[in-house]
Amino acid sequence: MTIHSTNPFADPVNEPARQLRGRLGARVTIWAAGELDTGTPRSGDAGDRGERAAGLTVSSMMTVPGNPWRVAGLVNVDSDLAELIAETGTLTISLLNGPDEEISETFSGALPSLGGPFRRGDWEDSPWGPHLKGRTWAGVSIEGTRPLGWLLEVTGTLDRIEIADDPAPLHHIRGRYRAL
Repeated sequence: MTIHSTNPFADPVNEPARQLRGRLGARVTIWAAGELDTGTPRSGDAGDRGERAAGLTVSSMMTVPGNPWRVAGLVNVDSDLAELIAETGTLTISLLNGPDEEISETFSGALPSLGGPFRRGDWEDSPWGPHLKGRTWAGVSIEGTRPLGWLLEVTGTLDRIEIADDPAPLHHIRGRYRAL
């Protein structure tokens, strides 16, 4: 492994598609699935406290009107989240606000969190997976997944939506966070 003095994620001049994507801007969300630690050991393993949850920072998503309404988004095909989505058939989407930059960085893998990413923020379980308390969130039933480019396209129905006050919605544009 080599250590470089330059930023490996900086937008290269020769990648116009990456530069275009960076200029679009998007709301920052956390997609999550599974169950948080309930404090109750699973049967057969007293050392395992029951947590089997995964989450990922996602900005590549859209809602689709219809009956029912749907959501489509892109996640890393090799992520723990993709595995849990396939296993559970559900997920949650939590919308982040201005003070949530560290949560976004943690779930993107850019910032470590002692004890795991769900230790950052105030999370609670739902029938669709864990979601951030006090934030707008949605419970989604997965309809399908398919490879799309280097990612996994996930589509599902919006089964439950809870709207919270979003005083400063967190967006990502041109490689930086901005609260609007």
